[in-house]
Amino acid sequence: MKYATLLLLLTLSIPLSYIASSPAYSDELSDAFMEQQETGNGVCVHKKSALHRSDFSLNIERFSRDGKVFYEFTEHGKGDYGKYEDVMWDITAEMEEQEGLLYTNFSVRIIRDRDNNILIKYEKKFDYDKGKICYAATDGEGNIIKKKTFPIKGVTTDNNIMTHFLKAFVAHRGEKKYRSFYLISSEPKLYRINIKIIGSEVLELPRGQVEAIKIRLIPDLGLLTGLSGAVIPPTFIWYTEESPYVWLQYEGLETGLGSAHILVYITS
Repeated sequence: MKYATLLLLLTLSIPLSYIASSPAYSDELSDAFMEQQETGNGVCVHKKSALHRSDFSLNIERFSRDGKVFYEFTEHGKGDYGKYEDVMWDITAEMEEQEGLLYTNFSVRIIRDRDNNILIKYEKKFDYDKGKICYAATDGEGNIIKKKTFPIKGVTTDNNIMTHFLKAFVAHRGEKKYRSFYLISSEPKLYRINIKIIGSEVLELPRGQVEAIKIRLIPDLGLLTGLSGAVIPPTFIWYTEESPYVWLQYEGLETGLGSAHILVYITS
């Protein structure tokens, strides 16, 4: 799936994790507003022209290990992504739920051509004991293209699963603890992101009209934060207005500064 990126980027590759489209939910809702299983399908288009870029499907399943609660996230997409055209990609990630939040353990995105040859692999590993995030980008032969380490400065998510991570923030909107977080993008860069609640809005989606809550994600760029909106498209995300706060739509940059300005939404 494809999609997102937050400003400079919210490279959310977003879908890049994308939209729990008309998810199939179980009856059990966790403190992080996650179901036992969620599945969905979505589409990514150019924001201005509405031209199609890609399609994706996702699946999230809850499981337990050593008395702890985890979620396995998988996504498959095809189309255009970043600088790559007519490709396929797969995302695999693992999240652990603690105190109502989702903590990423690892996140991997592999992009392949239509002959199934690996073009590039992006991998992030979160080491909470050592307080660091290890990023690596490798080619189809395993050669390292880029490698970088970031400190864990606070509650952090990555672009592949950000929309699911933010469910708890939407549920607790207005509370001080849920006004900001850190994002590790696929550029890679580490951003502190501030959340602004825009308000309620009715979305017109393929499945019909949906009452939604709209939020804006604003990267903290220091003295440049106030000027960023003049040159960088704003990033918005929509969720259902009521629990379980299903992700409905994403608008923003796809993979970073200079990338496509996209709209990602639920189709089924």
